[in-house]
Amino acid sequence: MKTIYIFLIIIFFSGCSNKNAFVFFDMDEHQELSAQSFKRVKLLSEDSVLGTFSSIYLNEVYPNRYNKNEYFIVYVYLKDSSMPYTIELNSKESVKLKELNHDNRFSDLIREKSKWSRYYLVSFEEVKGDMLNLELYVNGSKLANVSYFKNKH
Repeated sequence: MKTIYIFLIIIFFSGCSNKNAFVFFDMDEHQELSAQSFKRVKLLSEDSVLGTFSSIYLNEVYPNRYNKNEYFIVYVYLKDSSMPYTIELNSKESVKLKELNHDNRFSDLIREKSKWSRYYLVSFEEVKGDMLNLELYVNGSKLANVSYFKNKH
């Protein structure tokens, strides 16, 4: 008998739950998709933090607009801004890398406009497989790797 009451209570409360956590935020569809796609990693070297590497996979956010190649919004913060770095996808160089102002057309997706970070729109040749590994190399060493699964639209 106890089991039936517990089961009924669970069904009652699950019927009252929200289906999506984003209902509590004032976001449009693209902002919700970018929040799901957003990834950030700390750049570590031994015991110290060198900076951060953040990305959003634009093909997931705007599939009708970004669908021929692989597109990312990337922002990099390095404490030592003179350190050279490169961004690759599955160990391949970008076909286009455009630096953006800190206040740019994607700022509503990022919700971050720091003047100390560097923002880029990066395009890579289309990857045939399902796995995307976005990599940041600083001084020739890989310091960050963020993975995405390609959506099939």
